[in-house]
Amino acid sequence: MNHDSGFEKFLTTLCCVVLALVLAALLMVSHIQQRKTTRELEAKATQAMMQDGNNTYETTVVSGSSSADSSASSATSNGTDASSASSTSASTSAASSVSSDSAADTKNAKTAYTAISIRGDSYMEDDADRANGYPAKLQALLQAAGSGMTVEDDTWDMAGTLSQMSLAGIDQQTVQNYISKHTQNGLTDSYDTIVRADLSQYLKDRDDQSYLPVLTMGYHGGWGNDLDELVEQEKAVLATYENGDKDYLVLGSYPSGWTDHTAYDTAMTQAFGNHYISLNSTVTASMMSEDGRQQIAQTIFNKLKEFNYIS
Repeated sequence: MNHDSGFEKFLTTLCCVVLALVLAALLMVSHIQQRKTTRELEAKATQAMMQDGNNTYETTVVSGSSSADSSASSATSNGTDASSASSTSASTSAASSVSSDSAADTKNAKTAYTAISIRGDSYMEDDADRANGYPAKLQALLQAAGSGMTVEDDTWDMAGTLSQMSLAGIDQQTVQNYISKHTQNGLTDSYDTIVRADLSQYLKDRDDQSYLPVLTMGYHGGWGNDLDELVEQEKAVLATYENGDKDYLVLGSYPSGWTDHTAYDTAMTQAFGNHYISLNSTVTASMMSEDGRQQIAQTIFNKLKEFNYIS
């Protein structure tokens, strides 16, 4: 009888463990699905706002961007440097080497590159067909234009900036410093406090340091709701490229729940000048949709032509 009782206890314990694991998995799936649903709803709301020609938000973004570009052009014509947005921390010496004088006159000829490296949000599922991603669509646009430029797709969905930095090879102590800071500030969102557990599946030896960097980091968080920190993290990734201090593009889209759009665009424009593009002002469809990703590709293509980056 004692033997039977012990076996029953073992079975009961095993069942409890299995149920606990199933519950944890369901909670994780629910969290991920909730974030995806929020992102899609916000994208649809943004699309509706942009279709309203009298929408105050759209007018503010466009006028703010035009003003920043005008100021940058004036500064260049007078032989002066555009003001730099001050960094709140020097987490890496490489990051500080990225110049904030990014509003140089785009009419001047730039270096023509043979390859582009795109890092950041993919706006599609990780297991989706990469042929439908905006990097692949950009590749098609370049080929149609007769360019031999190649596009390397290093985008990653549902990944905050901490995970994106880790994927780019930023040392883990720097990443951990951000995590510690966020934890001390009481942040609990997983994007601000952890690196994706499946990093090793996507991590690879880099050979793109000589490519033209295009960043789309930030939508999922990871920067503690601190715009200065977001700029700092983006500059750290740019600094891993040979010419990331002067040749690059930075694309931004407002994170879920972020309401001060003007502050976001102002911070990005001050840091990156007209190398910064607000996707919310150029993409009218949901960025998770086929049309949205096509518009993202077209936005990048147009900027490449503007800067004479296309070889």
